Amino acid sequence: MQKKLIHGVTSSMSALFIHEQVHFIEKNGYQVEVVCNNDPERHYEGLRLKHIPFEREISLYRDVTTLYSLYRYLKGKKPDIILFSTPKAGLLGMVAGFLNGTETRIYAQWGLRLETVTGVKKLILQTTEKITCLLSTHVIVISDSLEEEMVGRNLVDREKVVRIGKGSVNGIDMQRYSPDAIDADRLKWMKADLDIKPSDFIIGYMGRITRDKGTNELVEAFTKLSQRYDNIKLLLIGDIEEGDPIRPENIETIHSHERIIHCAYTTEPEYYYSMMHVFAFPTYREGFGTVSIEAQAMRVPVIGFNSTGVKDTIVDNRTGLVVWNNDTAGLEEALMDMINHPLKRAQMGRDARKFVEDNFDRELIQQKVLDFYNTLGPSGDADAEYQKA
Repeated sequence: MQKKLIHGVTSSMSALFIHEQVHFIEKNGYQVEVVCNNDPERHYEGLRLKHIPFEREISLYRDVTTLYSLYRYLKGKKPDIILFSTPKAGLLGMVAGFLNGTETRIYAQWGLRLETVTGVKKLILQTTEKITCLLSTHVIVISDSLEEEMVGRNLVDREKVVRIGKGSVNGIDMQRYSPDAIDADRLKWMKADLDIKPSDFIIGYMGRITRDKGTNELVEAFTKLSQRYDNIKLLLIGDIEEGDPIRPENIETIHSHERIIHCAYTTEPEYYYSMMHVFAFPTYREGFGTVSIEAQAMRVPVIGFNSTGVKDTIVDNRTGLVVWNNDTAGLEEALMDMINHPLKRAQMGRDARKFVEDNFDRELIQQKVLDFYNTLGPSGDADAEYQKA
């Protein structure tokens, strides 16, 4: 008889990130259904879905209504295992599962939002995080440093913690993220369209353009370096967001600097990584830095801050550089090191590809996820040795 597994996430966008893993688990003896909010314009890649209206922000009435809907849904489904990710879905999923008596309740921690907030909001997030972990039977963390942060803040008992391999949500597709898979003619055309010349040195960034992603420091470090080097350009891929905004003067610099290229969200990140000589990742918090390992798979070394979820993706001085003091001056110095040492940079790129291949290949991660599910016996207890693997 197939085990029933329900995987819940807040956003329908997050559901798309896990669809390959869901299909892999289904092919290996599990009946899987995904719970998320609804986007009628989105195609869900053949997933079995239940749409429940999770809200990202706190809304007491809506959250109680959603909890009741989720409780009734789980009561009807009677799953063997529930796994909920993202803060709102995680909290409501663990509460509903506990009230239903679901034996195996897994909370997947993808990133600790409270690290970069203050005041009442931080207190609320800390309280809800502790409740979520308390009501779970297992807490999956996606990086070593996230585990240390969670345990260090007394949010979870270390005995509950599970890490899949070296980390990440789902690994990456090594065939897609490969320099050998890039169409050289298309890449040449795209570079010409962005006015990127063969002599240009490209510093790249991909992600949300916000304060906690370190884009203030990146723009400021680049501005200083551009006065020293006349062939460097900054390629920013991502939207400038109003929530947690960067400083107005840096937004103006992005729009006005002749050597800053700003592109919107892309469905072809591998082509943009191929344009870069170095990838800048100065974020102040992550669960795990997927863009970092994507860039490294494309043989692009990464410069990242010494932050949760970032430092796990870089082997310092081998696949990139860690900026230990997390500031503009340190980022500027690291970027200058990469500009001035092309042979070192090229070797780092080669080592980076091997590092990702050995640790974060999607097929490897998916198999380890399946191995973990298979350890969950009737009592819901995973093998202790595996949890610490």
